Amino acid sequence: MRLLVTICSFFILFSSVAQQTNVLFIGNSYTHMNKLCKIFENLANSKGKYVFGDTLAVSGSTLQGHTLRSNTYKKIKARNWDYVFIQGFSRELNMDSATIATQTIPYAQQLIDSIKKYNSCANIYYYMTWGYADGHQDSIPEDSYIAMQERIQRGYLQLSEATGGYPIAPVGMVWKGIREKYPEINLYAPDNAHPNHNGSYTAACTFYTAIYKQSPLEGKTPHKVEAKTARKIEKEATDYVLSYYPFYNLDTVQREKPTPPVIDFSLSENWLSITTLNKTTGGSAYFWDFGDGNTSSKRSPKHYYQKPGKYTVTLFVKKDCHWTSFQRKITVSNRSKKGNTPKPVTTKKN
Repeated sequence: MRLLVTICSFFILFSSVAQQTNVLFIGNSYTHMNKLCKIFENLANSKGKYVFGDTLAVSGSTLQGHTLRSNTYKKIKARNWDYVFIQGFSRELNMDSATIATQTIPYAQQLIDSIKKYNSCANIYYYMTWGYADGHQDSIPEDSYIAMQERIQRGYLQLSEATGGYPIAPVGMVWKGIREKYPEINLYAPDNAHPNHNGSYTAACTFYTAIYKQSPLEGKTPHKVEAKTARKIEKEATDYVLSYYPFYNLDTVQREKPTPPVIDFSLSENWLSITTLNKTTGGSAYFWDFGDGNTSSKRSPKHYYQKPGKYTVTLFVKKDCHWTSFQRKITVSNRSKKGNTPKPVTTKKN
């Protein structure tokens, strides 16, 4: 019986069975404060997902600043990312449309081009931030939180439209809803700009709902977030994101699994050597795990085992950015030829 497992990225091929989603956050202190990446990772994993998260965050960095650092491109190339969130500087998307057009959009596009060059299957999101608690009065007299938040939202909508309609995780608008409905919940650090743990959990819940189109209710929360506060944050993230899913282009992300390729292969054994015959149709790339720690990316490789025994041979096939696997067992021996006929593995569908 065939074992069909959809694989989110090539990295997970080396663990053979687990389904891992690799998520990268590109931003600044709004991203690295309170270890937001780990908050999201713990939340997602507690809800039955298998997520690896990583951060590329430099305090005070604009998107242009990221494009000027060699470490940015090293991080982008370091892994096959399934999701990449791009967060602008806190005031970068607060500017007028002409300034955003010249000082932000070209550098966002440069980051996107790099991500797509090395991660053609990555889903790219913009991470919308929030207004300062009292607005940006240092530059705009009599500014307010509401006015600043409206400017930030317009900025991210402009950014998305100008770069091809990439979806937006509307953290700032979920933040606004919490401020309005639950004024007793403080989301800000003492500087009234950065997030405290409640604020970072708000971001994590927004990301979760945006990616999975599911509620983060009852997920794992940071120990500094009270349970009753977490439930309110989770509810607002769910209600707002799902209500405005198309508005932020979140419905454009391909989540349905494509029709899998027709996978089949045969194995022939000659003492400790095996020859594979890949009969798969519809695949664009192949990866073999021979069950002894050795692998191959050839279509129909040969393999030599160091010692006799029973092994599970797994063939992973890529189609449309997804990986599917098919397993067979084989016995190899340097003494007896009995029992060496490959037998299909009886497994359950994941």
